[in-house]
Amino acid sequence: MPKRLAVAAFVLAVALAVPLRLSADVWAYAAYGALLAHGIDPWAHAYGPAQIAPLGDPLLDRALAAWHGSLPRDVYGPLFTLPCAALVVALRGAGPAATIFALRGLAAAALLACIALASRSRPRLAALLAVHPVVLWTAAEGHNDAVWLALVLAGDRVRAGWPRTALLTAGALVKAVAVVPLASAAARAPRRTWSAGGAALALAIGYAPLLWSLVAHGLDQTAGPPRLSLVHAPALATWSGSSIPLAVGAVLAGIGAAAVSRAWRSGDRLAAAALLGWLLLPAPEPWYALWFLPVIAMVRSSPAATGLLAATFCGAAAYVQDAVPGTALHNPALLGGTMLALYALPLLLAVVGQVPEPQPQAQPVPPTPPPLVSPSPSPVATTSPIPGGTATPLPLATPSPNPTASMFAYVVDPPAGTNASPRIVEIAINDRTLHQGQILLVKITTSTDVTALIARTMGHQIGIPIMSPGVFAGQQQLPSGIPNFLLNRNYEIEFVATTADGKTTVFAIPLRLER
Repeated sequence: MPKRLAVAAFVLAVALAVPLRLSADVWAYAAYGALLAHGIDPWAHAYGPAQIAPLGDPLLDRALAAWHGSLPRDVYGPLFTLPCAALVVALRGAGPAATIFALRGLAAAALLACIALASRSRPRLAALLAVHPVVLWTAAEGHNDAVWLALVLAGDRVRAGWPRTALLTAGALVKAVAVVPLASAAARAPRRTWSAGGAALALAIGYAPLLWSLVAHGLDQTAGPPRLSLVHAPALATWSGSSIPLAVGAVLAGIGAAAVSRAWRSGDRLAAAALLGWLLLPAPEPWYALWFLPVIAMVRSSPAATGLLAATFCGAAAYVQDAVPGTALHNPALLGGTMLALYALPLLLAVVGQVPEPQPQAQPVPPTPPPLVSPSPSPVATTSPIPGGTATPLPLATPSPNPTASMFAYVVDPPAGTNASPRIVEIAINDRTLHQGQILLVKITTSTDVTALIARTMGHQIGIPIMSPGVFAGQQQLPSGIPNFLLNRNYEIEFVATTADGKTTVFAIPLRLER
């Protein structure tokens, strides 16, 4: 993790030294804070020269110029705009440039926090965040997506109910897209609690000014071209006076529908939903890569996941609309070509990519292997529901009449701890060092009140079937195409045992993954 953070920090430092060229969003953030500092509602409507000029604020004047004379209304939550206002007030004497640099530095620091938070529980996500060039650049531009993601990942690390909900709600009060992980966590909770109601109330209060302004004034009306997207293909055709954008959009939409259908029918439903969400975005901006990398890190390797990953890179083509002069965007060939650059490669990968072949199963796991070694890592106990989604069950192991000690070379006896129940008594694995393509054999002995057990590692979780009260066993073949940057590293596997009334205990053991 230190090397990963150091590399990301170095790249971000270099990117922060580059002046803003392609996006004016950070100027909007500063302007919203400045408006709030003047006692003006930034959520009310768009602002033009007639409202900005009388204030005599150099920051607002420069922000208005960056947005070509029309500052859009604030669509972010109060947990982002209020800190922006405090920052603007604190740095007012240093000038607008200092405020902009501070906001860019905040976004870069938030991305580093994301990498650090994901390194233990979601190492695949941490690796993607640390090396993804689009993510690193957009964070250095000051986009606030890393801020809400850091709060969501902090909530992912917390197991207790209300602190987890509070952090996820805070993320949603930065940017509304974080409502998705908040709703997902609420749906997975075995019992609905007052914390869910509190989260809904906080969101309703936080976004009340924006919702009221939309009811009272409607959506912002802009004079420029629509943002490049499949959703805006008809409007782009009207803008350019040509049917080329509409024809390109129709072809891409058809391919997209096939890609989503293929992923859904193959059982890759999370990736299918994310792919559909990407297709329906009215503006697939480059910084939205941070929306999809957590999904890519969670799902199995598949054509839909590969397409999503390609989309996080191809989203950089959206910068064309900000880089070229406005009159050039009347050129239908430029509009159609940019749409192809945005969508064609991700969709083709999702449609024609090869679906991984089912892996063969290993020999059955014996029910009672003798213990060989007994290292003693530190346990972590909790009484919260299991986070992380629905586990995928492993094939049920069949008892072997002739168990051999050689089948389990790594056996751990967790200490009893302070809680008598639930308890993980013994963890037996076929080897402490695993290799890609190898069969993983697992046998867990627990207290008899445990009704479910999952293993979690590298952002994934797998359910282990119950053989008899207090005995869970199963087998799984590791993928053979594991990326090189994930090999030759040490990882932790968390075993989470749950009782019928929702109590859990967690115990983690170290494993090494090699080529």
